[in-house]
Amino acid sequence: MQKFQETAKYVTVAQLNSACSDAMIARRYTIQRKLGSGSFGSVYLVSDRKAKQGEALKVLKEISVGDLKPNETVEANLEAQLLSKLDHPAIVKFYASFVERDSFCIITEYCEGGDLDFKIQEYKESGKIFTQRQIIDWFIQLLLGVNYMHERRILHRDLKAKNIFLKNNLLKIGEISILFKDIF
Repeated sequence: MQKFQETAKYVTVAQLNSACSDAMIARRYTIQRKLGSGSFGSVYLVSDRKAKQGEALKVLKEISVGDLKPNETVEANLEAQLLSKLDHPAIVKFYASFVERDSFCIITEYCEGGDLDFKIQEYKESGKIFTQRQIIDWFIQLLLGVNYMHERRILHRDLKAKNIFLKNNLLKIGEISILFKDIF
């Protein structure tokens, strides 16, 4: 894998996407659309041409290496390493990480239901309410996911509705971008 400093001379995934919507990333991912952006980079829905049937849609989290401080590049790399070791139904599945141009990219599971914050706002605006059963089910799923991480001595610092996603009406903890290990 290239060093982060060696990749700074290339264009970003976002620039690559704007130049050609059919551009192939890492020889297997095609950007479908931008899902959002945050303090560290952007998130895209991509199709994986090498995926198993039914798993073609994935999420690409692009972190621009050129804009990161040295400790932030280490955090991004640690996030990828940590995500690769997590395997639980209530945690967004990690597939791969790599450097593409001047970006560190993380490929994860796509959760078509969006984030819990969006779902709550959607219900609020339409005047709907969640059933007690649904809330209990999601709460149990959240607790099981958090317990799984805690058993591995991982603490999720930013567990909020925007970092919890829905896939087939199952809750999945995602955006595990700031994790602390062995702090207990």
